[in-house]
Amino acid sequence: MQYRKGQIVGYVEAGGRMAVPAMPESWRVLQVMPGRDAKVIKAFGERCISGWSPTVVHFVQRGNGQPARRPHLGRRIEKPFLPGLIFLPDFELGRLAEIRSIPDVDNLLEFGELRSWLNATEMQLLRDIVKVENMLPSRRRWALAQLFLRYGFISVAEVKDETEMRVGREIRVADGLFSGFRALIERIDSKGRLSVLVSDGKHGVKVSGLTEAQIELID
Repeated sequence: MQYRKGQIVGYVEAGGRMAVPAMPESWRVLQVMPGRDAKVIKAFGERCISGWSPTVVHFVQRGNGQPARRPHLGRRIEKPFLPGLIFLPDFELGRLAEIRSIPDVDNLLEFGELRSWLNATEMQLLRDIVKVENMLPSRRRWALAQLFLRYGFISVAEVKDETEMRVGREIRVADGLFSGFRALIERIDSKGRLSVLVSDGKHGVKVSGLTEAQIELID
């Protein structure tokens, strides 16, 4: 008998029930020993347990620990966003006894009779905040303002005031020879590039061609 590619030749009985968990409707907060977050998440993976430990990645200068201007110019530092807390989807609560048996796992976070639950909207907000925290500092402020606007925490007018690029606004240079210096925006061209006046209090130097990614807004 000849077979062709893609032809069904038979079926194999599955050894047991197979199921794909649905998206969780809520999440519980699990406490773990501080500094053991990554170890517990690794143990979850080995046991096929779902969980989320949000982390933030920053790049710092090797000499002084200050934020690096660009990722490739610094040392990568990854830390838990909420140390000692792991988020557990509701469909894993049936395995709570197994989860508690994992080394360095404490218990579900509770406050007396109050239990810590996050619904889908609250969890998405947390994911969005972590995403913003993992951005470059020069982009973080704008992204956070947009996030707060989306969730209704601030008004459109407040976003415009906090993030608007305008002539005369004070900024901090975040890249290049004058990184760390304060400056005033003198001109914004049609492509959004900035010409600024960098000053050290006594002298001023004009710098042109800066992009939004190379500056930070100052309150």
